[in-house]
Amino acid sequence: MSDMNQNNISEIESTPELRNEDTLEFTTFFYNDHLFGLPIDEVIEINRALDVTPVPLAPDYVAGVVNLRGQILTAINLAKRLGLKKEAQKEQEISHNNVITGNREEPISLLVQRIGDVISVPKSQIEPPPDTIAGVDRSFVKFVCKLPRNLLMVLDREALENPEKAG
Repeated sequence: MSDMNQNNISEIESTPELRNEDTLEFTTFFYNDHLFGLPIDEVIEINRALDVTPVPLAPDYVAGVVNLRGQILTAINLAKRLGLKKEAQKEQEISHNNVITGNREEPISLLVQRIGDVISVPKSQIEPPPDTIAGVDRSFVKFVCKLPRNLLMVLDREALENPEKAG
């Protein structure tokens, strides 16, 4: 499935017509069949699994904290935060990658299942999220983009960081 998704993403980038259109770039990552992204300028870096230290009494979507070169970051379990199915959450606990995002003074780490590519999407293909998105809490989705075989859900980083948001 991973290779198929990678090929789908590459198809978008290599289409000649898109090179002439105004585009936005997104860093992408997966949970099972869900394709998520963040604007490339909101991503500080991507790392393989960092050790997560649990934090007592933290909200359930907070996996704990990670140490990134001496800086302590909150690690958000993205599957729990987005309300994904339990299977995705269990799989995420076994293996994860870290997408470091936010402002450079107080970044956070999003624990994701699999890293995708950086893709360019024409602005004309970006639209508001539909009223319902199967298996995902819509309040965390800022935009969507219909790719040939996937729906790219662009996440709202500020909503993910906000402890007041449902999740």
